[in-house]
Amino acid sequence: MLMQEQSEVLNQFKPNRIVMLNFAEYSEETLEEDNQSYIYLLNEMPVTKKSKFKEMVWDYNDDVVNPPRNVAGSKLRIDFSKYKNIPDFVLTELKCMMHYVALAPTRYTSRSKKSKTLKYNTIIIIFEQGLRLFDHTFSKINEIGKEFVTEKYKAISDILESDIRVAAKDYSFSANYELAKFFSFLKHPATKNIIEHDIQIDFDSLEFPEKERKKRKKRSVFENDTFETLLERSVYRVVDFLKLMGKPVEDSIALTHFENLKTNFEPLSLTAELINDYGIVRLLSKGYSKEFIEQKYEINPLFLKRDGNLKAPEYIREIVKPLHKIEYLDHVRKLINEVYYASCFIVGIYTGMRPNALSEVMLSQCLINEDGHDLLVSKEHKGKTEVLKLFDDKWVAIPIIKDAIASARIIGEFKNNDYLFSNMDTVSASLDRDNLNMNSNGIKIIMENYFKTVFDADVIKDISFNAYMLRHTLAYQLFRADLGLPFISFQLKHVVDQVGSYTSTGTTSDVTMSYGEIGDQLSDASKGEIRRLAEIERIKSVMNPDATYLGPKGKEHKDRLQRAFKGYMAAGYTNEEVYNQMADQGMAVVNMGTGFCFGGVEDFDESLPCIGTLRCNPIRCSNAVVTKAHAPKWREVYVSNKVLLNKKGYEDRQNQILAAMNEAQSVLKHLGEELIL
Repeated sequence: MLMQEQSEVLNQFKPNRIVMLNFAEYSEETLEEDNQSYIYLLNEMPVTKKSKFKEMVWDYNDDVVNPPRNVAGSKLRIDFSKYKNIPDFVLTELKCMMHYVALAPTRYTSRSKKSKTLKYNTIIIIFEQGLRLFDHTFSKINEIGKEFVTEKYKAISDILESDIRVAAKDYSFSANYELAKFFSFLKHPATKNIIEHDIQIDFDSLEFPEKERKKRKKRSVFENDTFETLLERSVYRVVDFLKLMGKPVEDSIALTHFENLKTNFEPLSLTAELINDYGIVRLLSKGYSKEFIEQKYEINPLFLKRDGNLKAPEYIREIVKPLHKIEYLDHVRKLINEVYYASCFIVGIYTGMRPNALSEVMLSQCLINEDGHDLLVSKEHKGKTEVLKLFDDKWVAIPIIKDAIASARIIGEFKNNDYLFSNMDTVSASLDRDNLNMNSNGIKIIMENYFKTVFDADVIKDISFNAYMLRHTLAYQLFRADLGLPFISFQLKHVVDQVGSYTSTGTTSDVTMSYGEIGDQLSDASKGEIRRLAEIERIKSVMNPDATYLGPKGKEHKDRLQRAFKGYMAAGYTNEEVYNQMADQGMAVVNMGTGFCFGGVEDFDESLPCIGTLRCNPIRCSNAVVTKAHAPKWREVYVSNKVLLNKKGYEDRQNQILAAMNEAQSVLKHLGEELIL
């Protein structure tokens, strides 16, 4: 049946409404006999290449050409039978409405040139959200009595606004964007062509349990302190694991900071020998042969029977524990998992890959070299003839990314799964090797499992992670740097340095890219929202009337701010409204690295220590002001000098090193900040 014919069948739904209300009374035999009836035509209408309207599962997998791995399968199927509380006719109306949207999605999208056609998986998500709320609504209505509901609630038009409002108050699922979109579909003029109803519920006015929390819009990026904690732990876990395994570490900067990081985290109680034996147990437990295992690991003679075959995995487990002086192998698994999660986090956060690209990263072939530059690709790279685009198909692999891949490859050996984002269980020897990677929800599960090793439940809930946060956080940190706020991650500057070096070869552009330009490419869908977050943070860092300001002009600066904000408050403005207005006005502050300059042109003095070195020194400069936002930079001054203390070759500079450390320590102490990383 052609698309136009299907549209005509749907357009006849409203005129045949009375007939359809009695649909339940028709048997299959009756419908077969009356194969010219509207009910028969609707039921037999193909809605996908695999499914007919009458079926309770609609499968769109054959309708999408080469779907991404994170979409194929269940993401392209919808099961209407799950919503058992929804009356038959209401469900039929909703099925009509969904197919109408699928046939003519452009009717339901904005006329803006930037708007995209709704994809099948997006339509499915939207309708699953709406069906779930309707199912909950009818479960509440059924409390009145099923006979009453059967008599009074036959169609969507019978649902009262008060029914939806009551159901919303104890709705246990998220009231998200997709649910709001479903309500916009319900109210859309095109929907009235097929369904006789007039639902005009204001979605934003519904009182969902999460409402209070949703008044504060969820952040699309990690908070700075959360970001810093995750990066430090991830880098330490990856580098520590490689060192224990006797493998080279690419990231020399991480090695420089390693001893300081070591003071903050528990070391991994693992050895290369233990990992070797643990890998044997994992593979043997999943049915792999001795021949397969000995290609990957060195088999201890203690694990062999007299005939030369491997003992059963449960016996080898009991040998491994006393051999390596460990009580439980589950503890080894826990540590291994954390290293793997850390590797995934590093790849995600330093590349800014989209979820569908992350799900395609294959450990054995993701690192390539192009024109002398190390790159990471998420799809099989077929050679120079294939045109790959930076930030879409390939990403610059800085040293810590290569270290993360190296760690993941070691662990991937006994998972026997080549996908970076994949289940932590070892793949059974008898299992089909296809579709072993994860979709965006799987990426979310991996990251949240990692968060559980780092934060308590309240912090994890406040993060409210989604797979795009990795990409958007990288963009946010680059925007911060572009606006003069210090780097939090000591590897982050290498993202820019190496991207700039790569793009300047002519592959992408003729000039080295700036922090902000890379951020723009990574946040293409955010419409400036992420850059604005960074701009507001920059303004808050130097314009907050309640903040701590260190330096000779610090008190003067704070007094001015407090007088100004007192006036704003009297005029009825909140602090947040003032910051937003400042951002709208493009307020700029001169950044001097470790602080900002309070001086004007009329105060120019070439003897000031910041001239030429961009070092804003509150001890030596009368115009210097330092805030908490600059603490990471002062912490870096302290740590980088501490590394040189008593180091061979620096004997003649020990006094200067100590002076720099003391100066940084004094600044951090006055700001109320911890001393070291």
